[in-house]
Amino acid sequence: MTPLPRLRPPSSTWRQIELGVFIVLLTMIGLRVWFQPPSALQQLTFREELQVVLVENPLGRSELSATNGHDQLELDLLHGFARELGTRIQVQRVETAAEAHRRLREQRADLAAGLLVDPGDPAIERGPDILGIQQVLVFWRGNEANAALRNLTDLPAGTRLGFTAQSPLPEPLRQQLAAEPDATGSVGPVALPDAVTEGDAAPAVELVPMGTAESLHQALASDAIDYALMNSLEFGRLRRLYPELSTAYEFEREAAVSWLFPAGFDRSLIDAAAAYLQRLRDNRDLELMVDRYMGHLEIHDLVDALTFNRRVENRLDRFRELFERMGAQYGLDWRFIAAVAYQESHWDPDAISPTGVRGLMMLTQNTAAGLGIQDRTDPEASVDGGTRYLLELHERLPERIPEPDRTWMTLAAYNVGLGHLHDARRLAAANGDDPDRWLDVMQWLPRLAEAEWYEQTRFGYARGWEPVIYVQNIRSYYDKLIQRFPDSSDHPPPSPRIYHRVPLSL
Repeated sequence: MTPLPRLRPPSSTWRQIELGVFIVLLTMIGLRVWFQPPSALQQLTFREELQVVLVENPLGRSELSATNGHDQLELDLLHGFARELGTRIQVQRVETAAEAHRRLREQRADLAAGLLVDPGDPAIERGPDILGIQQVLVFWRGNEANAALRNLTDLPAGTRLGFTAQSPLPEPLRQQLAAEPDATGSVGPVALPDAVTEGDAAPAVELVPMGTAESLHQALASDAIDYALMNSLEFGRLRRLYPELSTAYEFEREAAVSWLFPAGFDRSLIDAAAAYLQRLRDNRDLELMVDRYMGHLEIHDLVDALTFNRRVENRLDRFRELFERMGAQYGLDWRFIAAVAYQESHWDPDAISPTGVRGLMMLTQNTAAGLGIQDRTDPEASVDGGTRYLLELHERLPERIPEPDRTWMTLAAYNVGLGHLHDARRLAAANGDDPDRWLDVMQWLPRLAEAEWYEQTRFGYARGWEPVIYVQNIRSYYDKLIQRFPDSSDHPPPSPRIYHRVPLSL
């Protein structure tokens, strides 16, 4: 039997069928996208760029400066997060938390960072916490009318209390203050209930909103406000520059610095950020980064800070040209050399210790002889020899020790000796800690003064707590000098990394 021919629709009809199938598929895809839009993480991956808004620190942008330590910590974390996501990063700097919040509400950024706490805005989602912070009331010591407070009810009548969006009112203060907006919409005087004598008129406290912590400091110094509400990081930054600032009252409950995200999306990007930070916590990277940027902020008390400021004013000029020349000769930051010299001698070329070390860099007689120095009290010879000795110690440490740990261990060896430093490193390794991380080694150095431990070492007893304090002091002095004498090299590079400028890199 002859097979029947296969019927085919006309070509035009076939094209219509193909077009219809295409339209149906396109409609199905559109409906799927409509009812199940891409996640926040998928959108970011498609865009290939993490868009961040960062509240800028107004006190300076030196990468190594403690006044900018938290900014650099978050920048380093943000760049690491972008690398983990496989995207570029764009950081837009703004001056206030209010501006960062506005951009989040307008969905003009993927996340916001920079000393931010949860604003309690339904258009903003709180992400993972970075650090815990404490909120404090601060006053200016030059104003005799103000003083430390035992509790909030001690605030005098008529108190002007400044605050910023970075430090929203803590709950104990909020509960006491019944804010009443005035006719202009600003926050006017509010009543503070008197918990001491029932029936007395409640004292008035005027809340004064301001943009930044720096504006709070200026208002305190000029007596425009009586007290300022800050978080502990802002206070720590400012007090290093202005020792007259003092704590009036500390709120017990800890607040948290967080990354903030725009609401209206799923939590995929927030969950990715939380997983990234948790991984850093689990492998100790976050702990090491926090120490690297902020581990030395609370070293000096008021007397130390005032003494340092006086020495800068009346002694540094005599030796600054020498520090700069040696820095240029050996490829170091002159402020780093100056910080070491201040820790050693307070910039006194005739300084001498009970153990016989002398000069600006306080060299021992044996060290000076080994460096070819005949007169340890000669400023140029002392700074030249001390700098060469630092470089020599840095070179003798194992190459596997990363920066900045290598620099901190170099300083410790300058103080206590390379042998004792290696003893502490060996103890750290034998007890499960990392001998190449300063954060671990600094825990073992003080144990060189305990028989239980120094009897296990090659070089024996040492006053091991001294190099720990020594290193932390120099880090602090170096930060202060960077803030006082900034230069163009202090600005972070486009893709910042930890220690853009390593003091002892060779």
